Amino acid sequence: MTESLLQPAWLDSQGRRDGRYVIGPLLGQGSMGHVYEAWDTVLARSVALKILQHLDPAAMVRFMHEAQLHARVDSPNICRIYDVDASNGSLRIAMQLVRGTTLEDLAHELNLDEILDLLATVAEAVHGAHRLNLIHRDLKPSNILLQPTEAGGWTPYICDFGLAMAMDGPSVTQPLALTGTPAYMAPEQVRGDRSLVGPATDVYGIGSTLYFTLLGRPPCVSTITSEMLRVKRGRTFPSPRSLEPDLPPALEAILLKCLEPAPGDRYPSTAALAMELRKVRAGLTGGTPAPVRSPTSAEPAAIPWLRRRWPLVASFGCLVCLAGSLPLLARSLQRHQRHQDEAAQIITLEGATLEQGIRNERLLPPHDLRPAEARTRQRMHRLSGRMAAMGSAARGPMGLALGRASLLLEDLPAAQSQLASAWAHGCRTPDTAFLLAQVQIERCLDAQSEAAFQGRPTPPDAATAMAQADRYLELARLQTSQPKEYAEALAAELHGEHLQAAQAARAALEASPWHLESAVLAATSLAHLARERMDAGDPGGAEARYQEAQDLARDALARGPSAPRLYHACTVAGLGLAATALERGSLRPEALEELEHWTDQQLLLDPGRPEAQSDWLQVRGLKALCLLGRGQDPQPVLDRAQHFLWTRTREPRGPELRGDHMVLYWLQAERDAARHEDPAPALAEAMKDAGHTPGQFRDFLGDLLLFQASFQASRGQDPRPAVAELLARFAPAGPESPQLPWRNGERLAKAWLIRARWEGQQKIDPTDSVLQAQALLQRAMQGNPASAAGHALLGQCQVLEAHARPENRDWLLARASEHLRWSRQLNRLDPDQAHLQQLLAGAPERR
Repeated sequence: MTESLLQPAWLDSQGRRDGRYVIGPLLGQGSMGHVYEAWDTVLARSVALKILQHLDPAAMVRFMHEAQLHARVDSPNICRIYDVDASNGSLRIAMQLVRGTTLEDLAHELNLDEILDLLATVAEAVHGAHRLNLIHRDLKPSNILLQPTEAGGWTPYICDFGLAMAMDGPSVTQPLALTGTPAYMAPEQVRGDRSLVGPATDVYGIGSTLYFTLLGRPPCVSTITSEMLRVKRGRTFPSPRSLEPDLPPALEAILLKCLEPAPGDRYPSTAALAMELRKVRAGLTGGTPAPVRSPTSAEPAAIPWLRRRWPLVASFGCLVCLAGSLPLLARSLQRHQRHQDEAAQIITLEGATLEQGIRNERLLPPHDLRPAEARTRQRMHRLSGRMAAMGSAARGPMGLALGRASLLLEDLPAAQSQLASAWAHGCRTPDTAFLLAQVQIERCLDAQSEAAFQGRPTPPDAATAMAQADRYLELARLQTSQPKEYAEALAAELHGEHLQAAQAARAALEASPWHLESAVLAATSLAHLARERMDAGDPGGAEARYQEAQDLARDALARGPSAPRLYHACTVAGLGLAATALERGSLRPEALEELEHWTDQQLLLDPGRPEAQSDWLQVRGLKALCLLGRGQDPQPVLDRAQHFLWTRTREPRGPELRGDHMVLYWLQAERDAARHEDPAPALAEAMKDAGHTPGQFRDFLGDLLLFQASFQASRGQDPRPAVAELLARFAPAGPESPQLPWRNGERLAKAWLIRARWEGQQKIDPTDSVLQAQALLQRAMQGNPASAAGHALLGQCQVLEAHARPENRDWLLARASEHLRWSRQLNRLDPDQAHLQQLLAGAPERR
């Protein structure tokens, strides 16, 4: 290629411009766009500029995908990508301008030596792309540009990776579309069997191109019919030497091997094909080997001598035979090792297609994932069944392939077993280490979640899993198929360093926008930061972090509209935003509607997924809570949610669904009490398996225990045991602990106030209980001075103190009224205000 600073003859000031480029002559057009010669006004050079014709979302995705894949390849025989630009409403790729013609146009002028040289060079360049896990899928004579060299030869350039499929990433072509050029397509492409597309597909493409170049016609017809879709499982082309009798037999053998119907019967790599082509060329130019002499009978005079020395001759002959057999044995061992290596390569490629198929489903519009996942499991089962026939060398790659797929399918026990098998059988690669780290992290999170629900410290199993994950992540940081920043983000999140995790995950997402796991991790880390800000008494900071998490996850959903964990990340962030709005009494109905939509979409993807079921129930619980706060009846919402819980979820339920069960029946008890109905049955149901809910926007166990204490006090029962249980659950280090969060301080203060009111009814001095509540509230207000509940509870303390200290009654009641006013300014819907109003008015307590 000639890249000259001399401006082309067609360039003038009136030329049509597109961004920084002046558009020149049309070079070609394809299904995705037009290609022009253009002048780069910034770098002063000629380029080939591909411009997208149709700006529909699918075309935009494919266009950017082509640029991303193409830019990963650095080969002297593959057209380089210079720039990708999406400004001014158009999308374009600036590529290396090759001034020449295509192999299709020039094939009839090439001699056999030139053809073999060119196709061997193309095969070697394609092998370089395969090492980056890229498959071209559309190799044909018109996609190979030939530029003349100064020595009179040709330099080939492979162009148009528009149909390239990354083996380590999802395909963005239409799922049911026939992708490729039919006359040069491999049978697996014609049948639409994407699971078999791999390096052998490009071997077929190069073989078809060689067939055309040698014989002047492609091996197949130029159109695909429904009959071909059924039939193209065997050879559908004439024998090469029947068309060209002078074709060397060795070259016909290469063509037939390239064009085998089954991918496994072709060359294992394009590098192997290149080597065979160069051997044929060397044989054509290096002369014929010397003929081998035929054996002759021994001369008669030698027979007596042979008989006399027969033992010696026999021994010598045995040694000669043994020496001759050693190379045969060595070649046999080499063949065996080669077969083992090829089996391992096949397993690796099939594993990559398994992963790609799962990821591809996440990129399609929202749909039921279960049929595709069932097909994937069937393929995994068949792949596992082939392991015995492939030998021991396949065990490591097989475990890695199956473990990767199981992890994507969220089958943690299977993934752990398969990846451990891969590691034990020598497949100790950074990728295996990374996946094992992910398994250990999931185990650690599950153990921590169960322990947190029960209010226990982190169990030893979780600590062990964390230590193992650390060791594997250290190995995985060397080099994996994942973005390197993603491993750093996982390590940071594992140790609770949420800010570093969010930053690293965002960097990984910028480097690989299609890596949806990075988006999930970034949104999750931001949500954890938001909870920390809320616990620190900074609702504004919490809201900003939740909004950031939601925006990031929503943006990623545009690329992966069927990714369940992205919907979960959106829902978690949305619930957090709703909680901060609820604190201010400003929760909009539209926010709840959006949350309901996301959870409905999750169930569309997989209605049996526990995470999706829990999200659906949490949103309906939030809706019921809002209705209760507005004085409306939440019974229809609760009926629907309870029916869902009992008919759609299955035992054994994890801590998230058990927490949902508790919340729904606590809300039912609150509703029944507000309507003067008996809340005892709902309360008993809520207490059956009560536990903490740290994964939700607040810990509802405190609300349940407060309701239990209040209910007991309203019936004349002693609430002090329930208050003591709440103190033990939420202040295990004691109420004076400096680590007590402000929200827990408010919970404990409410418990002391319930006890104080009961003590007043029982003619017991409540002063100590009131003082305990006041001390806790003063600490809580230091942590969050903008808490509407905190002001309302302080007002209640002052009213109760006024009853105990009549001499300060007027001042204390005035202060209580002032706290009521401040609470209303912060959140008019806070439920503690109603009780304070009743106390100030001297009205009897509701319960």
